[in-house]
This record gives sequence, C-alpha cells and structure tokens, in this order.
Amino acid sequence: MVDEKHTLRQQKRREKRIAKSRRQCHCCRQIFMFCWHCRCGFSMCQTCMHENAWGLTCNGITWTCPDCGDQNGYGNQ
Repeated sequence: MVDEKHTLRQQKRREKRIAKSRRQCHCCRQIFMFCWHCRCGFSMCQTCMHENAWGLTCNGITWTCPDCGDQNGYGNQ
C-alpha cells in the first residue's frame, strides 16, 4: 500500500515536471521538449534557432533575444 502511494506520487511528479518543460516555439508555434528560451519568456525551437542564427548571433557563443534584446548563452562555453 505504501509503495503504491509512493509510486503514484512519483509518477504524478514526473508528469508535472515533463509538462512544465514543454515550451511553444514563438516562430513555428509547435510545442517541443527543448527550446532555447530567454528570461523574458521568449522561446525558440532548435530548428528555428538554426534557421535564424544569422540574425541572432554574431559570435556563435551568445544569441540576442528579439523581444527584449537581452544576451543569452548557447551553453557551449
């Protein structure tokens, strides 16, 4: 009985965590498990980021949010 409650609680927690990690891309409007996102709430999927990298980055290390103009890292440094 206790193990069932614990397992059920873990499963609900996992589902909530997965649901929270899904984001909608502001460009293509699709929902993805991984999106590049800014602190202002703007998010972009990997495909759209790759297609628009020419206008978002000049050094390949950081990208500029088109909404607020803040600098965000790619996480490669």
